[in-house]
Amino acid sequence: MKITLITATLLATSLAYADDAAVPHALVVHVAPTATVAGQPIELEAMIDAPYAESLSVRWRPIGGAAWQDIPFERSSAGGWFASIPAATAPGVEYYIRGKDHAGVEIAHFASEQAPHVVRVDPALFDRLESLDRQRLGDRMDDVSLEVVGHNFGNRYGARDQFLRGEITYNHEMLREVHAVGFGFGSITGHTPLMSQPGTDDVTRAARYGFGQLMLRVHPSVFLDARVGLGVSQVEFIGLGRGGITFGKPWRSCVQIGGEYIGNLGGSGWVRLQWDTAPPLLMGASVVRTDLPGVQINPNGLYIAYDVSYRIQNRLTLKAQLSYGARDGAAHLGGGLGTAVAF
Repeated sequence: MKITLITATLLATSLAYADDAAVPHALVVHVAPTATVAGQPIELEAMIDAPYAESLSVRWRPIGGAAWQDIPFERSSAGGWFASIPAATAPGVEYYIRGKDHAGVEIAHFASEQAPHVVRVDPALFDRLESLDRQRLGDRMDDVSLEVVGHNFGNRYGARDQFLRGEITYNHEMLREVHAVGFGFGSITGHTPLMSQPGTDDVTRAARYGFGQLMLRVHPSVFLDARVGLGVSQVEFIGLGRGGITFGKPWRSCVQIGGEYIGNLGGSGWVRLQWDTAPPLLMGASVVRTDLPGVQINPNGLYIAYDVSYRIQNRLTLKAQLSYGARDGAAHLGGGLGTAVAF
């Protein structure tokens, strides 16, 4: 790596052959890097006035390592000499340059085994983010959560229009570009009017399903969510999908936009604002438009929801939700409860 600090080490050592002739030594001028980026090799360059007087090599090891590794300098097409230290990880590497003359005598040209030169390796962005997330989670990379949520939309003609949904999910934190993966199982049961008129009957809608999910971190403060699954309703097999985007951090203040579709039960969309201004409470407010539980009449269900989470010692999370909204008539209440255990 071509960098900033230029160090020139001049060494001339005189030895004698059996006939008292002086052994020539090389003059080495080296550009010494001080820092590099994780995952990239460290390119070393040198100018040598008498390259064939000695065999020149760089000896290196990770900081804190015990064994040194040798890499010979090679001639470049531009006329200089170069050696490449393999990609290193934080905190860095240390090295020195040595030569060995025809008599087998070792000459230190830059730094030494006792005082090697240090090249600091700056952690990559996602290395730093992973380190911060591990501290936040206390190295608890897995969790199991259970949530139950429902809403009673009510109906101006007294028909039932409501649903109850429960999910249990296992989630594993990857903390890289792939931030988390998980899978789970869910159940929805509800009733919806056949028509919007007096004396109408309602029908039962239900589904049982399994799913896999994935969260990607595409930017330090932008996350993408995806979920796909299969299930069975009361009449047929169904597929389901969900997608969303989070601006901010899901465990702090953020804005979340998402939507899902569940077989013949219909689609939902939401916008949620979350804030963490009253720790240890994490609160959110949502606007949800939904067809659940497979609405038969034309008006779409719409409700607003307020939720609050309380995390206990980074291990147990308790959650509650209160909702208020309608589909065809006066608004009614709904809500939910949830918990998660991290390990």
